Amino acid sequence: MKKHIVGMTAATALALAAVVHAQSVQPPGYMIANYTIKDQAGFKRYMEAAGPLAPKYGGKIIVFNLNATAVEDKPKSVMAIAEFPSLADAQRFYNSPEYTAARKFRVESTEGSVVITEGFVPPKQ
Repeated sequence: MKKHIVGMTAATALALAAVVHAQSVQPPGYMIANYTIKDQAGFKRYMEAAGPLAPKYGGKIIVFNLNATAVEDKPKSVMAIAEFPSLADAQRFYNSPEYTAARKFRVESTEGSVVITEGFVPPKQ
């Protein structure tokens, strides 16, 4: 009986640890931009100002393509995706004074959209 209770307690502890771990896995945050460059000089100013900022907020550029190939609909030609440790980190980056100052160059020199979203964390099986 004692072995059975100890075994059940250990199994329960492992199950609870798995649930806590699954709940503590924070999904990454992403900033996804899709735009067309209208003014090369203005865009160059944006790149110079914004280029070094993402790492300061834990981010990294995982996609940057000036000539992305559209396979459905009519998206813009530039595709850029920055990954951050969390949605809050992506929002902190986007709203930071440094990026706010750089962002005005992108807004003035491009046409398109930017989305900030939480990434997907698959459930544990």
